[in-house]
Amino acid sequence: MPPRPAKRARPSSPSASPDPLAINEEENEPSASHLVSFLTGYADHHSSGSSSDEEGDHDGFDLHSEDDDDDDDDIDVDREGDDDINTTPTKRAKTGLIGNSTPNTRKTTPRKKKGSQTPGKGTPRKTPNKRKLDPLEILERNILNQDEEGQEGIIRVSKSDRYFAFSARSSRTSGNSYSALAKPLSQIQYDDYIASSSKARAKLYPPERSEERYDQWELEIQQGFNLLYYGFGSKRTTINRFVEQRLSKRGNVVVINGYFPGLSIRDILNSIEDSLSVPQDIKLSASSSTSTTIERSASRIYSYFLPPEAIPVTRKKDYPVAENDLYLIIHNVDSPSLRKPIALSTLSLLATSPRIHIIATFDHLHTPILFSPSLTNTPSHQYKSEGWDGNIPSSRGFNWIYHNLTTYSPYTTELSYLKLSASSSLSLSSSNNGISEEGALQILKSVPPMAARLLKLLLIKQSQNLPQDPKYHIAYPLNQVSPIFAVDNDILQTLAKEKFIAREEERYDALIGEYRDHGLVVEAAIDSEGRTGRWIWVPLGKAAIERVLATMKEVEV
Repeated sequence: MPPRPAKRARPSSPSASPDPLAINEEENEPSASHLVSFLTGYADHHSSGSSSDEEGDHDGFDLHSEDDDDDDDDIDVDREGDDDINTTPTKRAKTGLIGNSTPNTRKTTPRKKKGSQTPGKGTPRKTPNKRKLDPLEILERNILNQDEEGQEGIIRVSKSDRYFAFSARSSRTSGNSYSALAKPLSQIQYDDYIASSSKARAKLYPPERSEERYDQWELEIQQGFNLLYYGFGSKRTTINRFVEQRLSKRGNVVVINGYFPGLSIRDILNSIEDSLSVPQDIKLSASSSTSTTIERSASRIYSYFLPPEAIPVTRKKDYPVAENDLYLIIHNVDSPSLRKPIALSTLSLLATSPRIHIIATFDHLHTPILFSPSLTNTPSHQYKSEGWDGNIPSSRGFNWIYHNLTTYSPYTTELSYLKLSASSSLSLSSSNNGISEEGALQILKSVPPMAARLLKLLLIKQSQNLPQDPKYHIAYPLNQVSPIFAVDNDILQTLAKEKFIAREEERYDALIGEYRDHGLVVEAAIDSEGRTGRWIWVPLGKAAIERVLATMKEVEV
């Protein structure tokens, strides 16, 4: 197929574009100028080495109809230093070597196809395509201190920049662990393993080995420090042995098992008040009287263990004091319930008392973070003779001394309470286990007068049945066997009829049932002597019952 002649750009009029339909007769006839133009375009076309003819592009321009809306954009003519060629294309008839073609009468707009070379140029100018870098590659080049061409860049990346850039990347680790492949031991297998391993562990660090350190620990306690023990293995047996041989002979001892699930700071304060029979009529300061029940209870305990010589003679009646010091033993002070701010604040108040000494253990690695430097280093309060003015100093702290007590003993007792955490019957929030003192006071605010009178009658009878032994002064939750101070239901119902509180049995059962549903009253079918019947009691300690009765002075019985 003979090559077609190259198109010649027509000069445009400065005033208006020429009419594409107006074609002169001189242009339709072949002439020498047409031949020269064809030969020149033919030589340039074949000398450029372009493959546009092979790809199907026969012309640099295409007569594009207005009906074709999906074609390329308008022509973009590139002329570098060629001012004689007009950049405004016009439509004209195709002119070949022999004759002329019939002009297209439709109004069309010339378009430039992609990949076609520019008329009048031998080789089209190509713009190099730069590969778009991935953001990760840009980060790596910045880390390697290189630019896009791999050369050393202008910005100097420090070692800290490299560290933070690499540490910001997501770590590709697996979520699988070898512990998931191991099957859990049964209770029999666990007991056999503990029995065999305890003998070997006892040889490594027997409890008797710590007896040579008892004198040092006792001296540190006398100097006003509190002891905090850490190390691998259960420290419960060793600490209890030290308390039994030394501290129990010097004063009152209260042991708190912090690993028990659901333990709260309220339970610790109730245990101290009930076990030691802390008087409830101790005069509180103005700030403590308006605070919460936990803070008031902590203030009573603090005042109860003041030095006797610090209280003025005129105020002896308002501030009764204990005869001996208090040694508070807390196993696992790092329990989740004791990490709360209210628990740490209350324990720090007790620790600053000159006659309250805390001996605690922990197993969690980050437990020292709970205690700030001020809490760790604040010493106990010191009082001059008759220097107590009724106000507790604001400084609080534990004044800890850390001791390594690695025993390698198994955590048998500590882990045995894990199975109790899922038991609803032993949850402190369960109605079967009773209710706290705060909950009892809230219930009393909403009950009718007759129900309040019945509860006060039950509390009075329960207080009268309490023996003198302090071991019965603690709270007794729901159990199959009632405690010794439980009240016979028939006796209480008879008293309620005599005092016109509940004349009908249905009314009495409704009031008792309402308290039982809220956990304020619990009952059992067998008493401590083995007799069957119906025995009811309030699951609160002696001190809590006295405080509740103090708020019910206006209730008649």
